[in-house]
Amino acid sequence: MVILALLAAGCGSPSPGSGPSPAVADASRVDMCTILTDTQLTALGLDVNTRKPFDKVGVVGCGWQGKSLTLGLERDRETVASYKARQHDPAFTSFADNTVNGRAGAHLSVDRERDDCTQLVDGGLVSLVVSVAPAFSLSGPSVDSCAEALRIAQMIEPRLPKAGS
Repeated sequence: MVILALLAAGCGSPSPGSGPSPAVADASRVDMCTILTDTQLTALGLDVNTRKPFDKVGVVGCGWQGKSLTLGLERDRETVASYKARQHDPAFTSFADNTVNGRAGAHLSVDRERDDCTQLVDGGLVSLVVSVAPAFSLSGPSVDSCAEALRIAQMIEPRLPKAGS
């Protein structure tokens, strides 16, 4: 799933710099497999029975499949800042800073087709990752992966620990 997390499409436009991001609490204990309820996952068009947990090379999370998309929710030991520091890495086919409900983030791609999208969210000592890919279809992608990844990240962000709490 680490590879799936990085196979993503560039989307949206970078946010203009508006000063430093607010302090973020450590989200290294957030369970990305349960951060969304079964009802929310079903509303996203996912089959909750396809949940597949993984723990590989510092990335812990779960993946789900649906008729129109696949979703990966992960906690990565690499921070958003460390991704940003290497945004010009040739492995990325696109990379842009953005925000999720005011929290620092970025989206990136390593996929040439850019059908997939990975949205990073600042979790302090970790990054939280939302990866969306269109489900296989002979008629081509039926979902805007970046818009969906950002929308899901915006659903998750209010549940993340806040600084000072």
